[in-house]
Amino acid sequence: MKDSLKYGLFFFVVLLSRIPFLFSGYGLDGDSWAVALAAKQWSNTGVYEASRFPGYPVHEWLARLFISDSYFTLNLLTAVVSSLGVMFFVMALRELKFRSSFLAGFALACVPVVYIQSTTVIDYCLAMAFQLMAFYFLVKEKRILAGIFLGIAIGTRITSGAMLLPFTIVLFEFDGLRNNLVRMLRLVLPAVVVGAICFLPVYLHYGAGFLDYYDVPYPSVSRVFYKLFIEVWGLIGVFALVLAVVLLFLPDRWTSGNYLFPRAVNAKYVVAWLVAIDLYIIAFIKLPMESGYLIPMVPFVIMLFGRFLVRPAFGLFCLLLMAASFFMSVSPMNRREAAKPTLAAVQMKVGGEDLNVDFLRGPVMTYELRRRNAMEYFNEVLEVADTFTHRAVLVAGQWYNPLLELCGNSLIGNVQLVAHIDERQLLTYYAKGNELYFLDRQNETNRMVKGVDPEMYGARPLFIRWNGSR
Repeated sequence: MKDSLKYGLFFFVVLLSRIPFLFSGYGLDGDSWAVALAAKQWSNTGVYEASRFPGYPVHEWLARLFISDSYFTLNLLTAVVSSLGVMFFVMALRELKFRSSFLAGFALACVPVVYIQSTTVIDYCLAMAFQLMAFYFLVKEKRILAGIFLGIAIGTRITSGAMLLPFTIVLFEFDGLRNNLVRMLRLVLPAVVVGAICFLPVYLHYGAGFLDYYDVPYPSVSRVFYKLFIEVWGLIGVFALVLAVVLLFLPDRWTSGNYLFPRAVNAKYVVAWLVAIDLYIIAFIKLPMESGYLIPMVPFVIMLFGRFLVRPAFGLFCLLLMAASFFMSVSPMNRREAAKPTLAAVQMKVGGEDLNVDFLRGPVMTYELRRRNAMEYFNEVLEVADTFTHRAVLVAGQWYNPLLELCGNSLIGNVQLVAHIDERQLLTYYAKGNELYFLDRQNETNRMVKGVDPEMYGARPLFIRWNGSR
């Protein structure tokens, strides 16, 4: 079979595996819904507004092109671009003469955080895809093209600029300073120029102030480790990482002549991969809000083990990563969108939160059930809010963007929807005769974001029917 047919079939299989999970809303992250809101705004008015700072213009522009009344469309956009990225990962490995490239590709596609976020409207996997396209052209020694795709990755997610350092390390040769500078400039200049062009709409609208981020409280250490390992790799994936490290120390008589990369893949590649991994881990530890921040490092972790594990050990590592999305999940218990546990689930507490460890259901299916439950919850909130005969304010917190997208504006009958509320706003609403309510756990979120707990000022939880109870 020709390589082009193999790549096409691989792309189709990866994409097909995502299709069942593209229908239940835009995802559990409110930022996914913010992208859809920004796309509709841009499409309807022609005026660009960032979904959130510092702006994600490439993704927002693509979403504007494909926005529709169906959740499926934007989710499919993410799935298609993500699957293309995984295909380019395989193509890059083939160029490097790696002997298990398709197996590595399937492993990447099945790492839980990659699988899940490739079915939602969030930019993590899109940025990874453009980075992998850049890496492919870098390996092909088409440096200007590599720079262009890295620039698109930067325009998708500005933190993709961190890849400039490991990519320039790959370009290093012992042939003089001038030659090295020429090679690096052919990569760096297109990346910077294309990235700057992508951010031009953001700059024109906001000025230099777009270079901002939301200041949120630092989570507990246990929660940071939970996101760093369990949410990224899944329970089986974490076991795969530990096992792979152990297998690195197999006796020499078992490893001779059985490695997957040729000798040409030398120290500079290993250093580049390690630098890429370290950069994203350091950035995550500085602001450990979402496990999706770590997605760009995942392909480099797989390549690193591909460089040092013998073929059978790497095969086992990949098979475990492929199983990680489908078996054994960890998910929150005491939330409105929580997935009902199976009979083979046990409970544990991490970072002050009660979690279900389910041995029969994997992370992908658990996340899908949570998405469906969240959609039911949103609809119940809208139904209840529509029955209010008096003026009220509802603090929606993380659910503000989904509710705003579903109802079309921030006023639901007599209920004013707000994301968060500070003390001055709270007192102003009370002075005007409004009653105050908050959604499940969002009084705690408001305290972290705005420093004030609405419940301490008399706000009440909005009780919604859930599984037949009140």
